[in-house]
Amino acid sequence: MNLIDYEEAQAIGSAFQGKRILVVGDLMLDYWVWGSVSRISPEAPVPVVDIAHHSYTPGGAANVVANLKALGAEVDLLGVVGADDVGRRLRLMLNRQNIGTQGIFVHEDYPTILKTRIIANNQQVVRADLETKREVKDYLWQKMLRWAQENRDRYQALAISDYDKGLLWGEHVQELISIFAGIPIIAGPKPVNLERFRGCQLITLNAKEAKAASGYDTATQPGLEEAGRSLLGELEPGSVLVTLGERGMALFRSQQPTLKVPALASQVYDVSGAGDTVLSVMTICAASGVPLDRAMRLASHAAAVVVRKVGTATVSLEELLDSLQSKKPNLSLSPQRKILSRSEARERIERLRQSPQPPKVVFTNGCFDILHVGHLHTLLSAKAEGDLLVVGINSDDSVRALKGPSRPINPQGERAEMLAALECVDMVVIFPEETPLELLAALRPDVHVKGGDYREEDLPEADLVRSFGGKIVLTRLIPGRSTSAIVLKM
Repeated sequence: MNLIDYEEAQAIGSAFQGKRILVVGDLMLDYWVWGSVSRISPEAPVPVVDIAHHSYTPGGAANVVANLKALGAEVDLLGVVGADDVGRRLRLMLNRQNIGTQGIFVHEDYPTILKTRIIANNQQVVRADLETKREVKDYLWQKMLRWAQENRDRYQALAISDYDKGLLWGEHVQELISIFAGIPIIAGPKPVNLERFRGCQLITLNAKEAKAASGYDTATQPGLEEAGRSLLGELEPGSVLVTLGERGMALFRSQQPTLKVPALASQVYDVSGAGDTVLSVMTICAASGVPLDRAMRLASHAAAVVVRKVGTATVSLEELLDSLQSKKPNLSLSPQRKILSRSEARERIERLRQSPQPPKVVFTNGCFDILHVGHLHTLLSAKAEGDLLVVGINSDDSVRALKGPSRPINPQGERAEMLAALECVDMVVIFPEETPLELLAALRPDVHVKGGDYREEDLPEADLVRSFGGKIVLTRLIPGRSTSAIVLKM
């Protein structure tokens, strides 16, 4: 079931690109430890986790940023971190994702929060939080407000993400809202801080938070209706969106009937960060002028994608559109969605590397002038080496330089589209150089695969790949299968 047409979602997603959004909120770092359990400890009745790997992701309000970035927005952060290793790691990760950190103020009195989650067999075993809740002092807030005033004209929307860790405890929230009056302000407050969020265009709460804030039982339809209308009256926002888990979402607007949409997830692995995803989609939709009812339907699809992932997750525009395509009959998947520029591929891979379960990236390259079974064998072998296969193809000019003036037979756009249509291929990047050195330096894959007609010592890119920790894999060739042989036979 689709709540929104694929074509409409695609048009909305196109409007997302380049929108500049400011996110304000509590910042933290999520630390993920991944492993498996096969026994119980002899020391205590607890599982022993055999650790396979670990990873870090931006947490708290920074997860809202990661979601907005994945949807195509340009995002800056306004908040406070500690002068500590956790804060430095968080800022480094954000910088690598081209997220603006000029509005992040560093202060030794506010240690950066670290949340540690141990995941075994795709289930969270334990979570340990290292945090100090402390209200941000007035002089630091004054610096933040001055920065906001100086930069307010850069943004099409403001998102406020409240984790009740101290940043949004004071009365300065209203000053911040006043500064950004005139652009959409979307907030996800905690009930205890709710009164500070008057004047926002949209408030998002989950059912538990709506119950705590209003005093009405949101588990029943009459109670949910009372809660929504009560919040509208008390806060005077434009609208209130309540997420209801498996019951979907409910949107309350002044002098309009309640709008409900169902939940769409058929399988739920982890609800961590689903609220951040809804807040992010509603914010970027507001920045793009999308009506609330359409934004809500899109947010429901985004939440369905996220809860099928393990860990605090994001949803990219590509994943969101794919989820709509897979549910629509007689609509073939467009290969064009896999064809990326060098910068787009690098940015997408970097985002994936910052996810709780970063993929093993495999790269191979060639001219792929006339696609044949030898190419297919190489691509399938390459895909077997990891999780995400990126194929670099030579541009028309570089093919002519390598093969002569009669080549290529097929232009680069068609060659790229043929490759992108293959299930085993995840990304295709056209590069203008004769060798893939610059593309490899940008993407830094874990594995570089070449056909068996090469020797590793003869590859000009071998030293580069090894320099960033990658490995070279040579595949077996199928004798007599090549574009040149096909051309000769023809």
